[in-house]
Amino acid sequence: MRLNNLKKSAICAFGLAVVWFGSFVSKASALKEPDLLARQIKATAIKGESLDQVLHHLAIDYQIPLGIELGDPNLTPSRKIELDLPDTSLKDFLDAAVAKDPRYTWKLEGGVIHVWPVSGRDTLLATLLGEKISHFAFIGEATRYAVCNDIMNLPEIRSKLVIAGVDPMIFANFSSIHKFDKKTFFNESNLTLKELLDRIVLKTDMKRWVLVRWGEKGEFITLRS
Repeated sequence: MRLNNLKKSAICAFGLAVVWFGSFVSKASALKEPDLLARQIKATAIKGESLDQVLHHLAIDYQIPLGIELGDPNLTPSRKIELDLPDTSLKDFLDAAVAKDPRYTWKLEGGVIHVWPVSGRDTLLATLLGEKISHFAFIGEATRYAVCNDIMNLPEIRSKLVIAGVDPMIFANFSSIHKFDKKTFFNESNLTLKELLDRIVLKTDMKRWVLVRWGEKGEFITLRS
């Protein structure tokens, strides 16, 4: 009887330790996100750029992890916006940016700033981002072009594109031919496409992913950094 009581006490203690540890991790994670939103952004003057271009500055200049889902340009034509902001926080910067292009909204999730259309969201993009990826890996010195191309040709993604009659179109430019750090080793399994892309921007020097469907009939889809 005494032994059973000792076992029960040990189990209870272990359970409390797990709960406490889980609470600690949760609180620690919760502390990181407000810190990111409080990041100071220097005085900014931008004229005649799209929201996508404005956000690109955050990724390049401040290493802010971003995940951007652009609206169909046929339904939501790109707008040129102007910003003239003093030194401010990242949160206030993002609020000011989407106020200039209210087609979009933003939210901080898991350490990544996600931006997506408020309305008219492309259902195919939403489906792809929620698609479960069994496994994806790459090592240092792979180019961003190669990684984006490989992701869009994953069996789970490619099959959805074939059914929808949409072709992946990855463009090579100065940014896309940039190689990852030699020490990069990325190896992830059982994640949605959105989670996979988020892990990349959190674990590597690629700090932004952008997914957009385009073409006269929406026949192309592009993933870029």
